[in-house]
Amino acid sequence: MSIEVAVLILRALAGLSLLAFLFILFLIVWRSMRQLDRQLQASRANYGYLIRRRRDSTKTDSERYQLDAITTLGRSAKNSIVVEDDFASAEHARIILEDGQWWLEDRRSKNGTRLNSAVIDQRTLLANGDLIGIGKLTYQLALNRQIDASAS
Repeated sequence: MSIEVAVLILRALAGLSLLAFLFILFLIVWRSMRQLDRQLQASRANYGYLIRRRRDSTKTDSERYQLDAITTLGRSAKNSIVVEDDFASAEHARIILEDGQWWLEDRRSKNGTRLNSAVIDQRTLLANGDLIGIGKLTYQLALNRQIDASAS
């Protein structure tokens, strides 16, 4: 066997080894990303929901909005929950999970944010079942479980 053939075989083996390494690396990254995505989805599902209610009745609409650790509400499409109401500001309110507790804050909206029919002017602690009013719409807070303060 000549030296040229031996070098060609070594180059082919090196190329195949590199391709195998890149393929294995891709699989490891792919599995890690899928696992991380599943963990994020599971953690989001545990927070709870905001359920849109009609202001003039106790009947609930079919719309439920999943809570994130920071959930923004307003008319702008940039918000987590887009509030389709003329009395809502573009960036109206924010719900935040901090140290295991849920907080509601008004984002300097023109018409204010209501918590259980009272207008809030500062950051306010939320509880399961609270009613959040924005414009003509009301959202009920439905928490799935208590959040451990060390987990947030």
